[in-house]
Amino acid sequence: MILTLLGSGVFVGIKTGLIKTKDKTNEEMATVVNKDSDKIESKNDTVNNVSSETNDTNVMDDTINISLDEWIGWKSIIDANKGLTTQPDSIYGKLGINVNINIINDATQSSNALIKGDLNAAGYTINRTAFLSNKFANANKEVIMPYITNYSNGGDGIIAKSSIMTVKDLVGAKIGVPEFSEAQTLVVWFVNNSDLAQTEKDAIIDNLILFATPDDAAKAFFAGQIDEAATWEPYLTQAQNMTDAHILFSTASSTNLVMDGVLFDKDFAEAHPDTVEKFIQGSLEASKLYDTEFDAIREVMPMFNTASDEDIIDNCVSAKLTTWKDNEDLLNGTARTIYTDMCEVWTSIGEEVNAGLLETLFDDTYIQSVSDNFSSTEISNTETVKVTEENKQIIAETEALLEGSASVTFVKNTAKFSDSVSASTELDRFIGIAKVLDGAIIEIAGNTDPNLDSDPLDEYNTKLSLQRAEAVKNYFIMNGVSADRIVVVGNGSSAPIVENDTEEHRSMNRRTDVSFKCIE
Repeated sequence: MILTLLGSGVFVGIKTGLIKTKDKTNEEMATVVNKDSDKIESKNDTVNNVSSETNDTNVMDDTINISLDEWIGWKSIIDANKGLTTQPDSIYGKLGINVNINIINDATQSSNALIKGDLNAAGYTINRTAFLSNKFANANKEVIMPYITNYSNGGDGIIAKSSIMTVKDLVGAKIGVPEFSEAQTLVVWFVNNSDLAQTEKDAIIDNLILFATPDDAAKAFFAGQIDEAATWEPYLTQAQNMTDAHILFSTASSTNLVMDGVLFDKDFAEAHPDTVEKFIQGSLEASKLYDTEFDAIREVMPMFNTASDEDIIDNCVSAKLTTWKDNEDLLNGTARTIYTDMCEVWTSIGEEVNAGLLETLFDDTYIQSVSDNFSSTEISNTETVKVTEENKQIIAETEALLEGSASVTFVKNTAKFSDSVSASTELDRFIGIAKVLDGAIIEIAGNTDPNLDSDPLDEYNTKLSLQRAEAVKNYFIMNGVSADRIVVVGNGSSAPIVENDTEEHRSMNRRTDVSFKCIE
């Protein structure tokens, strides 16, 4: 069954094996997946099952059979189609392609159908794609993701007790996660990218408390059974409104950590490039209907069958649609970073992945082919966080969710890197995090060891440490991180991490700290 939970205008669907499709008379029918045989069986003989329609690709040059789960971020595809099957007056209909949409909430079932050839494409997060990558490799199924459709925009996150403010506070905490979910990857990603000792990271990951759903994890948190839960709305808002709990992190501070894209059978895409290009073009064109057209999504997704326009609009806020320019940037940049990071996440949990898929996964050929139809400058993420005079004090007082120290060496008494190659290698790790946590403020703090004889008041060291922090900031800017997000601090020798009693310790205190802070 599918349960619908309405809270603060947000719907949550329970994943099942239900597929919805239509017959030629446009009457809505239901088909189910037989889990033993992996075949799609019709409840009505008048319905053609997916596999019988997809196996002969030569007959179906203009047809795509795709699975989507019940997520608002797929709405542009549904709007372009005007339903489960392409309507003549729809965007896809006018472009001359046919799209058969199958609602499958179970990724195991949809990936089985993609491998068997019953589907040509399936909608997945990059997180999920990394999880499924080894399965595709073992089945000798080559796949590509030529189109990123949307970002999670605050709909997913981590709630915690008020005493847990940073990733370091997770050591020894009871952390609940829905097993094999995007929410689980959020927790593990933060642990993997922290400066905790490897033994501490392993202990946190090995002791995660596993739940069946994000709802179960949240309910255990509110019952006082765990200290932290990876979950989704409406539980994030619920925690925010409590005096002894808060949102430790939400995807509002990182639209990149959970991104959805369409995964195509590579052979199908290469055999039918025009169809794939028109599919992408139609979805991008339908973005104008995102918060104005609601009939199609009510028809296609059971969780929205009885939703009001206002409820659907509230859901639309949880997913931000991408633009053509976003896709050009993502397919050649951050999407690749996320896939690599998610492969590391699943590996640290004990799952096998195909990291090598990165070489061919994100193919921008199809996006480039429709470039003439769209703006080359328009991006979706325009409300970026900024450092201002008004929030500088808040930033200074906010604990860093994630932080680390960069071992960058400088020419003596200067702010010039002594080894540019080494500095780049060290700083690129933090730049990768900065691009993923695109809604976080970055604090760069320069630190020195003391020189009591020549600089007893630490004035010179404070000035020098600020200059070195500025040098690191400039490197961030040169590599695509907005200057508006960065604040620099010169600590001089006032913030040592060890005693200055040996040359080794003094060297450890000469460092650059990089912190990521989430502010409202």
